[in-house]
Amino acid sequence: MSTALIIAIVVVVAILLVLAVMAGRKRRAQRERERQRLSEQAGGHRNEADVHASKAQDHEETAREAAERAERERELAQHHGNKADDLEQKL
Repeated sequence: MSTALIIAIVVVVAILLVLAVMAGRKRRAQRERERQRLSEQAGGHRNEADVHASKAQDHEETAREAAERAERERELAQHHGNKADDLEQKL
Protein backbone atom coordinates (compact mmCIF):
# COMPACT_ATOMS: atom_id res chain seq x y z
CA MET A 1 0.00 0.00 0.00
CA SER A 2 1.13 3.42 -0.67
CA THR A 3 1.71 5.98 2.03
CA ALA A 4 -0.92 8.31 0.52
CA LEU A 5 -3.58 5.58 0.71
CA ILE A 6 -2.78 4.87 4.37
CA ILE A 7 -2.95 8.58 5.19
CA ALA A 8 -6.27 8.88 3.33
CA ILE A 9 -7.72 5.93 5.28
CA VAL A 10 -6.54 7.38 8.61
CA VAL A 11 -8.04 10.79 7.73
CA VAL A 12 -11.38 9.21 6.74
CA VAL A 13 -11.50 7.14 9.96
CA ALA A 14 -10.65 10.23 12.03
CA ILE A 15 -13.41 12.22 10.30
CA LEU A 16 -15.91 9.40 10.92
CA LEU A 17 -14.94 9.26 14.60
CA VAL A 18 -15.35 13.03 14.96
CA LEU A 19 -18.77 12.86 13.26
CA ALA A 20 -19.85 9.99 15.53
CA VAL A 21 -18.81 11.91 18.65
CA MET A 22 -20.62 15.04 17.45
CA ALA A 23 -23.77 13.03 16.68
CA GLY A 24 -23.67 11.46 20.15
CA ARG A 25 -23.37 14.86 21.82
CA LYS A 26 -26.24 16.21 19.75
CA ARG A 27 -28.48 13.27 20.69
CA ARG A 28 -27.56 13.66 24.36
CA ALA A 29 -28.39 17.39 24.23
CA GLN A 30 -31.73 16.65 22.56
CA ARG A 31 -32.59 14.07 25.23
CA GLU A 32 -31.70 16.56 27.97
CA ARG A 33 -33.91 19.26 26.41
CA GLU A 34 -36.77 16.77 26.08
CA ARG A 35 -36.34 15.64 29.70
CA GLN A 36 -36.40 19.26 30.87
CA ARG A 37 -39.48 20.04 28.77
CA LEU A 38 -41.32 17.01 30.16
CA SER A 39 -40.26 17.92 33.69
CA GLU A 40 -41.69 21.43 33.28
CA GLN A 41 -44.86 20.02 31.77
CA ALA A 42 -45.23 17.56 34.65
CA GLY A 43 -44.81 20.42 37.12
CA GLY A 44 -47.62 22.30 35.40
CA HIS A 45 -49.85 19.24 35.57
CA ARG A 46 -49.04 18.81 39.27
CA ASN A 47 -50.03 22.42 39.94
CA GLU A 48 -53.26 21.96 38.03
CA ALA A 49 -54.00 18.76 39.93
CA ASP A 50 -53.45 20.59 43.23
CA VAL A 51 -55.91 23.29 42.17
CA HIS A 52 -58.50 20.67 41.24
CA ALA A 53 -57.97 18.82 44.52
CA SER A 54 -58.46 22.05 46.45
CA LYS A 55 -61.67 22.82 44.54
CA ALA A 56 -62.89 19.27 45.16
CA GLN A 57 -62.33 19.69 48.90
CA ASP A 58 -64.24 22.98 48.85
CA HIS A 59 -67.13 21.35 46.98
CA GLU A 60 -67.09 18.40 49.34
CA GLU A 61 -67.31 20.71 52.35
CA THR A 62 -70.15 22.67 50.73
CA ALA A 63 -72.01 19.44 49.99
CA ARG A 64 -71.52 18.19 53.56
CA GLU A 65 -72.85 21.48 54.96
CA ALA A 66 -75.85 21.31 52.62
CA ALA A 67 -76.57 17.73 53.70
CA GLU A 68 -76.39 18.74 57.37
CA ARG A 69 -78.69 21.71 56.70
CA ALA A 70 -81.13 19.44 54.84
CA GLU A 71 -81.11 16.99 57.76
CA ARG A 72 -81.88 19.82 60.24
CA GLU A 73 -84.70 21.04 57.96
CA ARG A 74 -86.10 17.50 57.75
CA GLU A 75 -86.02 17.12 61.53
CA LEU A 76 -87.67 20.51 61.97
CA ALA A 77 -90.36 19.61 59.43
CA GLN A 78 -90.94 16.32 61.20
CA HIS A 79 -91.19 18.13 64.55
CA HIS A 80 -93.76 20.59 63.14
CA GLY A 81 -95.66 17.72 61.55
CA ASN A 82 -95.82 15.95 64.91
CA LYS A 83 -97.03 19.15 66.59
CA ALA A 84 -99.70 19.53 63.89
CA ASP A 85 -100.81 15.92 64.44
CA ASP A 86 -101.01 16.53 68.21
CA LEU A 87 -103.09 19.67 67.68
CA GLU A 88 -105.44 17.88 65.29
CA GLN A 89 -105.98 15.09 67.80
CA LYS A 90 -106.90 17.64 70.47
CA LEU A 91 -109.57 19.13 68.20
